[in-house]
Amino acid sequence: MNNKCNIYLIYEGRLGSSRADSTFVLENAEVFSKYVPTSIIVSRRSGWTIPWKIKNQYDVIEVSSAFNPKKTFESVYGQLKFGLGIRKLLSSLPVNSVLMFHDWWPLQALRLHRRLGQDIFLCLEVHNQIPLSLPKRLLFRHIDKFIATNSIKFQELLKFFPNKVILEPNAVRSNRYENHDLGLGMYTDRKFSIAYTGSFGEEKNPVLLLDIIRLKRGIEFTLVGNVPLDLFDSLKELPNVKMLGSLPREDIPRIQILSSALLVTLNPQSIVSSKYTSTMKIFEYIAAKRPIIAPRVDSILDILDLSEFYDYDASSSSSLSKAIDEVIEDSEKGSIRLPRSERLKQYSWEERNLRILENLKTFF
Repeated sequence: MNNKCNIYLIYEGRLGSSRADSTFVLENAEVFSKYVPTSIIVSRRSGWTIPWKIKNQYDVIEVSSAFNPKKTFESVYGQLKFGLGIRKLLSSLPVNSVLMFHDWWPLQALRLHRRLGQDIFLCLEVHNQIPLSLPKRLLFRHIDKFIATNSIKFQELLKFFPNKVILEPNAVRSNRYENHDLGLGMYTDRKFSIAYTGSFGEEKNPVLLLDIIRLKRGIEFTLVGNVPLDLFDSLKELPNVKMLGSLPREDIPRIQILSSALLVTLNPQSIVSSKYTSTMKIFEYIAAKRPIIAPRVDSILDILDLSEFYDYDASSSSSLSKAIDEVIEDSEKGSIRLPRSERLKQYSWEERNLRILENLKTFF
């Protein structure tokens, strides 16, 4: 890339956790740093310490005081304070600096950055819904570029910011899914196995996940991610579930490949989850070349068509149970339904981030 820039990835979450947004930031950092100087500016979170391995691997700058995101007021105040901390850094940043935000709240502290003389390029990766009513659109006028991570968000932003928005969905590192030694399988009895990898927040419909594990006692379920204490207590007595906790993202592909099928659960009552969420795990599941069981919601159908996965009603455990039965039946017949993996080249982190850097050249 000619006229190189400096990338600052702004993240207000728990860097190094099993959450998809943390993975997203780290994947961005790993690829961008191959081509341009890249740093991660991260907020402090109550009860969370960034793993030393991440601090050693990336240039991490911690800003502001710790806050608890579970408390609404404290979360909003903490993110705005985080934004003010970033604003203090502006004068020390090199020319041609791009601040790439993961959430829009900290951006509000930078509304006057141009008046202050800092010619900094502000970029927002839109992972969830943002308010677009007339008065609220004023909150985003100072943003130079929006990166929509699914086509639903892209079409909505296009109406109001036609010259500022590009579409770049989530991505996957396909080489992590190649050349795995599968001789030492994790399932000694080789039961039909289903893996779920990701977070367990309310937007992921953990109640449905618990229901289906209880209902399908003959199936081995493997859960990767930090299981909340209340869900953990309900699951720990069930003999057909393995909870592996948070794992390095490099270790997750092998678990996905070894499973008979891969599961997605989403809360249909949450518009963010069912419509706007960027389902990064879908791209991982495609790379694993395993059958996918997922709800019929807009965020899934934005990536897959119905011929590529086993669909179910997002609010119904009986519908999910039938979808699992269908996968098992197809497996026995040797006619399993799989997603089209040939599309993954355009969804690689390398290709995605190179396209973004090419787009940023117009600013410099």
